[in-house]
Amino acid sequence: MEHVFDPEEDGSSSPKTVVLQGCAGIGKTAVVHKFMFDWAAGIVTPGRFDYLIYVNCREISHIAKLSAADLITKTFQDINGPILDVIPVYPEKLLFILDGFPELQYPVCDQEEDLSANLQEKKPVETLLRSFVRKKLFPESSLLITARPTTMKKLHSLLKQSIQAEILWFTDAEKKAYFLSQFSGANAAMRVFYGLRENEGLDIMSALPIISWMICHVLQSQGDGDRTLMRSLKTMTDVYLFYFSKCLKTLTGISVWKGQSCLWGLCSLAAEGLQNQQVLFQVSDLRRHGIGVYDTNCTFLNHFLKKVESGVSVYTFLHFSFQEFLSAVFYALKNDSSWMFFDQVGKTWQEIFQQYGKGFSSLTIQFLFGLLHKGKGKTVETTFGRKVSPGLREELLKWTEKEIKDKSSRLQTEPMDLFRCLYEIQEEEYAKRIIAELESIILLQPTYTKMDILAMSFCVKSSHSHLSVSLKCQHLLGFEEEDRASAFMPPTLTLNQPFQLRNLPVSPLHLLCQALRNPYCKIKDLKLIFCHLTASCGRDLSLVFETNQYLTDLEFVKNTLEDSGMKLLCEGLKQPNCILQTLRLYRCLISSASCGALAAVLSTNQWLTELEFSETKLEASALKLLCDGLKDPNCKLQKLKLCASFLPESSETVCKYLASVLTCNPNLTELDLSENPLGDTGVKYLCEGLRHSNCKMEKLDLSTCYLTVASCVELSSFLQVSQTLKELFVFANALGDTGVQHLCEGLRHANGVIENLVLSECSLSAACCKSLAQVLSSTRSLTKLLLINNKIEDLGLKLLCEGLKQPDCQLKDLALWTCHLTGECCQDLCNALYTNEHLRDLDLSDNALGDEGMQVLCEGLKHPSCKLQTLWLAECYLTDVCCGALASVLSRNENLTLLDLSGNDLRDFGVQMLCDALIHPISKLQTFYIDTDHLHEETLRKIEALKMSKPGITW
Repeated sequence: MEHVFDPEEDGSSSPKTVVLQGCAGIGKTAVVHKFMFDWAAGIVTPGRFDYLIYVNCREISHIAKLSAADLITKTFQDINGPILDVIPVYPEKLLFILDGFPELQYPVCDQEEDLSANLQEKKPVETLLRSFVRKKLFPESSLLITARPTTMKKLHSLLKQSIQAEILWFTDAEKKAYFLSQFSGANAAMRVFYGLRENEGLDIMSALPIISWMICHVLQSQGDGDRTLMRSLKTMTDVYLFYFSKCLKTLTGISVWKGQSCLWGLCSLAAEGLQNQQVLFQVSDLRRHGIGVYDTNCTFLNHFLKKVESGVSVYTFLHFSFQEFLSAVFYALKNDSSWMFFDQVGKTWQEIFQQYGKGFSSLTIQFLFGLLHKGKGKTVETTFGRKVSPGLREELLKWTEKEIKDKSSRLQTEPMDLFRCLYEIQEEEYAKRIIAELESIILLQPTYTKMDILAMSFCVKSSHSHLSVSLKCQHLLGFEEEDRASAFMPPTLTLNQPFQLRNLPVSPLHLLCQALRNPYCKIKDLKLIFCHLTASCGRDLSLVFETNQYLTDLEFVKNTLEDSGMKLLCEGLKQPNCILQTLRLYRCLISSASCGALAAVLSTNQWLTELEFSETKLEASALKLLCDGLKDPNCKLQKLKLCASFLPESSETVCKYLASVLTCNPNLTELDLSENPLGDTGVKYLCEGLRHSNCKMEKLDLSTCYLTVASCVELSSFLQVSQTLKELFVFANALGDTGVQHLCEGLRHANGVIENLVLSECSLSAACCKSLAQVLSSTRSLTKLLLINNKIEDLGLKLLCEGLKQPDCQLKDLALWTCHLTGECCQDLCNALYTNEHLRDLDLSDNALGDEGMQVLCEGLKHPSCKLQTLWLAECYLTDVCCGALASVLSRNENLTLLDLSGNDLRDFGVQMLCDALIHPISKLQTFYIDTDHLHEETLRKIEALKMSKPGITW
């Protein structure tokens, strides 16, 4: 904090916006207060700021309208004189602190015109805060903002060039120091500190300062019995309930019933405050909820409330999370008879759930889930004097299940928020039901905490559905590499490794790997993004493969793979129980030693069939080791992808290595060498292996490999002898017409198994189309031809259509996107559609067909022989003029399921004609792409009516 407002390198002091992000109870306000005290003492930012204006956002959130002047005068209300005449004079010397920035209720784009630059103008609180963040107010001043992660989702888009920081949880050393500061004796502090390690969940949660504070607050005055009870605390709800129940036992001078009555009053006060965005309460507010003035002087209430200012009877909860917890208690315990006393808290929990659009991310809702756990009913009743509302638990669980099944609602749900709720209720069977509704879990937020990973691991460990999980590991907070082994590692480690595994520190993947080792966990696909694969990470992943019978796909994206970590991972991949089938390394740093470890896996693992290195630069020595593994008789690998993985100077050498693999490995059927500088010489060496009788290649990708005509000669000779090649990709190579003519020569003399030929962006013209037509008419196996972004022109297409009309042509998919075609070619296409019954997918996008050409093409589309299913006509210079012909096609053609008309100048009249045709029962269209931004309301209503009558159409 002492450096975030430092001048720039050139000595200038431009205004800065600093955002401190952290979950509830992490200490955001404490950090800000410490910064303010240090500023006042001249310790931080000396000379940088003359005034600090502190704004507690929650304390002002219930006010209807405020001005910036109001905030300033409130901050300096003890200073006599015209403060508003002094402060704005040097705005660059001001720091505004917005503590507890609220979750914005309106989309960022809304109300932008309402932002104010006027110091005296009163605005709604949210608008006023937006005005500060958008720099409409005091643009030359600096900002320090604290916010929860849920707030950041909308706040982030308001910020300009902000410095964003995450407040870290306690490390073990910091937690130990904190416990020592809270207990009078070191022995007592250490008994509690080490006792936490007997409960993994509590040990993780106590890294949150508010949790440590509550534990210390209770145990300072309680006996060892409570330390034993601590072992049963698993969730945040457990800890808060533990705190409130233990505080109830401190009552002196009043009955337990009176204490419970005070707590219930606090519950209704908290709920009303939360509903009205109120955190400051007058004595009259307390009285209305059954809390008398005499109660406020009671030591008991000091555990929960505090006075805001001395001499003024204004109260607030000790921590905002207390208000959120007690609100959850109110909704969990509220029943019909209590409504008559608290009718001012008029919302149901479902309405609270959706209030501000927070849903599962609301801490109150997470607490509500926790309170409804079957085993907590007795503790809740003895603490608050009321029973949990009957039927509420089942109602909440059914509602949650319904929300997750609703795809539109699920898209707005951050999976981690859902996991926190499910973790709080601690019911594995219910978690299974909810997780079963998810096909994939994508966790790509900037940061996740250890608590997040614990919650996620709980939810997926018993998943009965085959899940795909993606986790961004760049900033997993709380997993510091400490100099101790985990207290929760399994007692026996069977890996035969030269490493001292027991002494390895806890890895960020530890909790996830624990879940993966659960025999019921059915995660099948795991993607780890920005994961630093250290020895400890490798160890934890390795242990997974000893027992896991479901994980088949493992992908590392943008990872640093340390040799020690990779070696340990590979030991796991060699385990007899490992059934991993696919290993992908995308943009990773990997050494020769690690490739050597992978080679050993290839020679022992009978399940691994796909290995991918994409944009992972490998030295020739590393690839040689890999090829040695591929040549092993026991290697069962079928697919090898080395996209953009060669160093330029080693390409030819690597092609020799690969050729030697092809001559002895009949299992390798797919090879992707795209985006490598192979050149003609490299392809020459490669084709020597491809032509070998042992080579059974089925798919070869040489896209963007710097190939020319010479490469085509080599490939042609390979095509003539290959009896297995089904797919050839030579996309984005300067082959030219001569090169493709050589390829066609090979294809015509081949054994006729080629199915997919990709010649996009190959510098082709009409000159090669006669040869391509001959291939179409003679090669019955060819079903897909891509010629995207070549200057084929109308003459070229005329020649291709001659091939399409031949009886032996079986082509199903033809892509002619951006091929310089005009309306003149449409008659040739029309004639081809009259006779070709096999073509299913035709892409003519970005060609100037025009209305006349389209009208001609529609005649072919209406012909009974035409079986086309998908037609792409984006940016084809079409207008309303051709819509009548298209409408006629839609009302007659039973085969067409997709039509793309985006990027054309279609207006209301034309779109309405198309809608009328789509309503026709013969039309089977399922996907319809069209631009609607410029359409009038009547047309949009017609589209909506069509969506209602045919809900199966995707727009």
